[in-house]
Amino acid sequence: MITVSKTKIRATPLDKLAAMGSNLKVAMTGSLFTDPQPLTPTALQALITNFTGTQSTASSGGKLARPAYVTATKALKDGLVLYAPYVSKIANGDVVILALTPLPTTERKDFASLILAGALAAGLFSKKGMIGQFIVDCISFGPKVGYFAIICEGGVLPAGVTLSRTGQLKIPAGCTMNIFTSSTSLKRKKFSNLTPGVTYYVYYVLTYGADTVGFLGTPLEVICSN
Repeated sequence: MITVSKTKIRATPLDKLAAMGSNLKVAMTGSLFTDPQPLTPTALQALITNFTGTQSTASSGGKLARPAYVTATKALKDGLVLYAPYVSKIANGDVVILALTPLPTTERKDFASLILAGALAAGLFSKKGMIGQFIVDCISFGPKVGYFAIICEGGVLPAGVTLSRTGQLKIPAGCTMNIFTSSTSLKRKKFSNLTPGVTYYVYYVLTYGADTVGFLGTPLEVICSN
């Protein structure tokens, strides 16, 4: 059975360790992870902050700053390892659930198959931009995975709007809602020239390569900056 790999967590490159911790913190807000967690969000963030702080100090402080960095690195890795049995137990071998977190597994992920099996972008969040703008992002699903976004002004996508597995977006005749898309594969997206103060509904779709297009998930509700 596929599980989260403690060995791979400990082998995570140091330049990716803080991002793994931050993405895990966001993933743990998902509805599947409601059991008592190994660490509180505050405790996990403290490990991340201590690691990044000592990492910065070590890069400019020389050998005297090194011991604190080593200790903080071990503490963060130990904290992330605590999530291995927790996530593995909830997933029970389900690769789609395992893919909801950034933690490495005991088997190489076939991202295309996961997406076609129904995996969705997780951890959607927004940031305010200038007037008429907002920025959206999500947890990284994996290397070489792309992110297609659709936003609908003033309400959820109306009945009849569909997205085919070949990536064709169909908007039925008579639809009066403003619908926008971002066709770049980037995870972080900025939408501009929108109506300030209006609520938009943001859908993310995972893609992989030229011929793998995922499914529409639950939209993120965002109020445009005004």
